Amino acid sequence: MNNNYRSFFGFTKEPFGTDLKIKELFETDELKAVTKRLDYAIRLGGSGKSTALRFSAEKLHPSEYETFYVTATSGSILELYRQITAEMGIYQSSNSRAVMTQLIKNEIKELVDGKKMKVVLIIDEASLLRMEVLSELHTLCQFHKDSKPWLPLVLAGQS
Repeated sequence: MNNNYRSFFGFTKEPFGTDLKIKELFETDELKAVTKRLDYAIRLGGSGKSTALRFSAEKLHPSEYETFYVTATSGSILELYRQITAEMGIYQSSNSRAVMTQLIKNEIKELVDGKKMKVVLIIDEASLLRMEVLSELHTLCQFHKDSKPWLPLVLAGQS
């Protein structure tokens, strides 16, 4: 910080530096709220992200929405597809990404076209997904040359 700025405001050191002691911080309402949220998350054992997802998904009317919720792992795209098919009640396994993708898409088409439902796929802990898995996920959302948004995909995770 330039000395003219310090002397003008009567500062003896940089007021916004990272080396400030806790007792030197100005306790705003926002800072106190962060502390309360942190204390709550520690007592709860997490940030509340999964609870918020569950709460939001439960608000979707079951006669209009079909929600599929999976918890991501650091495994392959096939592992994720197997989780999704199991959540959808599809128990036909394959080692082919193309076959697994088609199984999932057929189920979505049946729900959307046949049962007139809206489908939502929620992947919690998405920060665990490997980059090659993330780069393939879009294939599940492509319907009729990407002209139909039949599968909203919600990815949630910690940074």
